[in-house]
Amino acid sequence: MAPAAQEPWAILAAIPNVVGYKEAKRIFPPGTDISVARKEVPRASVLTVPRHISLPACLGLYPYVVAADRSGLLLLLGTHPVTSASAMVSYHICDAHTGEVVSLRDCKPMRPMTFYGAANVVPGATLLSYKVGECCKWRERELTCSPPLPLDWYPEGVVSHGGMLWWVDLSYGLLACDPFAEEPNLIHVPLPQVPDELPVDDQVNRGAHRCVKVSGGRLMYVQIHGNPVVPVVSTWLLDESTCSPGEWEWNPQLSAPLAELWIDQSYVDTMLPLTIPALALPHPTDPNRVYFFLKSCIFAADLRLRKLVSFNSFEMLDPPCELWMKRSSHLVHAWQYDPSSSRSDFVLACLRQDKAIASKSSFSGIIPVTRRTAKSLKRVWDSVTRQQQKQEQQLQKQAM
Repeated sequence: MAPAAQEPWAILAAIPNVVGYKEAKRIFPPGTDISVARKEVPRASVLTVPRHISLPACLGLYPYVVAADRSGLLLLLGTHPVTSASAMVSYHICDAHTGEVVSLRDCKPMRPMTFYGAANVVPGATLLSYKVGECCKWRERELTCSPPLPLDWYPEGVVSHGGMLWWVDLSYGLLACDPFAEEPNLIHVPLPQVPDELPVDDQVNRGAHRCVKVSGGRLMYVQIHGNPVVPVVSTWLLDESTCSPGEWEWNPQLSAPLAELWIDQSYVDTMLPLTIPALALPHPTDPNRVYFFLKSCIFAADLRLRKLVSFNSFEMLDPPCELWMKRSSHLVHAWQYDPSSSRSDFVLACLRQDKAIASKSSFSGIIPVTRRTAKSLKRVWDSVTRQQQKQEQQLQKQAM
């Protein structure tokens, strides 16, 4: 029986590569709208899209792959700058198998967004979902949450697991709900209490030392903690068999001092520095293995064996404002892609029908690319770029 680590999957970079129309025409296969360059783990697989779907990252406003389905469907959030601090967003279903893109229509998903998706949340929330089938449409449902959400709730991703959606705040915990329930309720699941946490640079980079992903069919929480000189990697698995909201189980066999990894010959051979890495993600099927970012490299460590088992460079578009944001688990997905899957056929068929309806309406899910619109977007883009360059120059002067 083949070990779980050999099951096919890819590490998908969450920030896509945005190219101009001439380059898209040159690199995309005929009849396709997007392309996905799949690479063997641990190298980065990257989605490439043209500019009319989204503009590139700038000043913290960046396109983002929200979810990656086993069938090959990718949910992409596209960004279209409005000012130097905000953008309008659009949602697109990208089929990695056929290269087709269908934009989710209706004006409701088009709303301003700010840097990194941060937002203040009042005591209550609204679940916005898009339903395909007899009528493709957006649906809004009010959610109840006890205790009320804190005003500084900071969303850092969402995980689909066990028929539930789990929104992650690496300080507050998880909020889970059944998106198919008529009256969904938010369940709060606090994260494990770790007394010896490492200092955090700022709110944006909290994910460098913590992450929540699915591994081995269970939700896993991973954290680097302890003394900065002798840090430790620890893992917890959520026990969902008990009464809600569930409890975290610490696994002492999968908690390892980084020093034990650093002295192993497998790590010494890489010539990597003996510094604290950033968490990337756990292996989706093998909880023993956890992936880390360090500089421009990615490596996997078997925490049970205390040794490095995989190592490579990781080519990924630099995160927006890279002087502020470090590479972390927010910027990658563990994508278990089965090209033979046909479960996306119904979804795409419905979306194609919806796309045909949308083409006759005033809104198609993305900003129309007319000559006037293109000039307006270019002016905004040039202004945003100049402001970014000015801020980077200021930061460089302060660092001198």
